[in-house]
Amino acid sequence: MKDVTDAEILTLVERLERCLFWPSEFHHKDHLAVAVTYLYAGNFDAAMEKLRTTLARFISHHGVSGYNETLTRFWLLQVEKRIDRQLCLQESVRRVTAELGRKEMIYEFYSREKLNSPEAKQGWVEPDLKMW
Repeated sequence: MKDVTDAEILTLVERLERCLFWPSEFHHKDHLAVAVTYLYAGNFDAAMEKLRTTLARFISHHGVSGYNETLTRFWLLQVEKRIDRQLCLQESVRRVTAELGRKEMIYEFYSREKLNSPEAKQGWVEPDLKMW
């Protein structure tokens, strides 16, 4: 994600919440920016609930499948470990996307089989390759 302003980040979040993106336009680094924003606005549980609700609405609006609770929680946990709420939103998003921008990182912790299982899609499952 290129350097963006706080206002641009908040606009990105609003566009996701209003389903103004096509699924093909919303990328991993955009998800990370939304996660940072939601974590800045509340604690982990509140951010997780908001992210779950937003993604479910987005997926339903576009008539696609794909929500995965484990995938969503994994990335939110990774973001939570890395954000520094002392920084402005823009700087925190920049740092998080630099550290977590490689979406394949999840496969260091989960096999594809485990991550794509019905259990992982419906609820949290622990990593089967390594813990963080």
